[in-house]
Amino acid sequence: MHPLEEHILRQLRETGMATPGGLLVAGVSGGADSVALLHLLAAVADELKVGLCAVYVDHGLRPDESAAEVELVERLAARLGVAFRTGRVAVRDYAEERGRSIEAAARTLRYRFLAETAGELGAAAIVVAHTADDQAEEVLLRLIRGTGRGGLAGMAPVNYRRVIRPLLQVTKARLLDYLRARKLPFLEDSSNLERDFLRNRVRLDLLPYLEKHFNPAIRRNLLRTAEILRGEEELLDQLSGELYRRAVSPVEVAGILRLDSGGLSAGHQALQRRVIEMVLVELDAQPSFQHIDKVLALAARGAGGGELHLAEGLRVIKRGPVLEFSHPAGRKRHRAGLAACGKLSFEKVIEGVGRWPIKELGLTLLVEVLAKAPDRGELSGMAADYLDMAELSFPLTVRAPRPGDRFHPLGGPGSRKVADFLSDCKVAREERGRVPVLTSGGEIVALLGLRIAHRCRLVDNSRKVLKVSVLPR
Repeated sequence: MHPLEEHILRQLRETGMATPGGLLVAGVSGGADSVALLHLLAAVADELKVGLCAVYVDHGLRPDESAAEVELVERLAARLGVAFRTGRVAVRDYAEERGRSIEAAARTLRYRFLAETAGELGAAAIVVAHTADDQAEEVLLRLIRGTGRGGLAGMAPVNYRRVIRPLLQVTKARLLDYLRARKLPFLEDSSNLERDFLRNRVRLDLLPYLEKHFNPAIRRNLLRTAEILRGEEELLDQLSGELYRRAVSPVEVAGILRLDSGGLSAGHQALQRRVIEMVLVELDAQPSFQHIDKVLALAARGAGGGELHLAEGLRVIKRGPVLEFSHPAGRKRHRAGLAACGKLSFEKVIEGVGRWPIKELGLTLLVEVLAKAPDRGELSGMAADYLDMAELSFPLTVRAPRPGDRFHPLGGPGSRKVADFLSDCKVAREERGRVPVLTSGGEIVALLGLRIAHRCRLVDNSRKVLKVSVLPR
């Protein structure tokens, strides 16, 4: 077995994703690195007892070259007995719509297509052909653009999206030697020579200049720095991942995430920043320093409300301790507040216990009747509202606030206008129409997630308790 084949076999085993009977999807462009990757994977597939699928993504940028590339990859896949898939993504349209560079748009759409293909095929992971040279370029590129510790750690050998990079310790020169020894054909991407792209200028101009005039070992030093920082990043990733799982609700509604500011504040500020970054990445938003700081400031406001307008229509709405990330007006630039999107109107009859979706709000009410009152710890939490069943009866109604609404909030001296109460709670004006109002017999018994009516409070002789939880849909 060739030393590079032994290397990739060892790397794949260490990931734990190349399990017998599984499938790996390989991104193959037809260039030297990815052609070498495909052959290396095919050489060890039997040893690992895994299947392979080569995927070519046509970015629509080089029509004169892409036809030859897809033909080459398909022919190589057939010769190696590997499955083949291809598809086209509209990079220029996406870049224009999102205000991104061609490079960034191509990368986003390429990985999205690979992930979709992997999902359709039930693949365990995606394998790509980034090399040690790519890693050195990436670290320098991130330093130029501005980054933190995570950026200087470079590309991860395995990331949370199940992308494997088994060649990060292998130079391009070694791969070219392998291709020559095996007499394997490949194609050159002409765009790699275009200096309009910053990455190309780093590879073609900056790195050679630094090697010649400053340090011949600059590439090796960049790789060592990335390796050291990556080890530290793995620990921080583990800690921030644990905080993310505690503070962020699962994505049950496409494009919506909810973050509990109380859970977030339990972590160190460095971990909080990383969690916000993970949320923005999950929503396909670019996590700038400025945006992360704004979200952290909003989360730290305490019980008050508020709203942030981030890039491409992303809104962050704070209701009590919960921050909701969504695109209420779609993924587009939109400067107006949510009120400009039209007033929200909703009303749902709750006939009994169970799950009741409120599609207008993108949430579900979980309605339960408990045989006894919960303990003090549950009552003091923000996870649900608890009401005395003796003071209400089914059917209940959940609806939007209406002009003139009044109720007696728990602990208050008497009846108050709902609008005044929401103002005192610092709920943003444009968000007050989204507060779920729970009624029984036409009378308000709770503003869900904020306050129950005083008469529905639990007392010593409360026997049955209504528990209402607000969940992602």
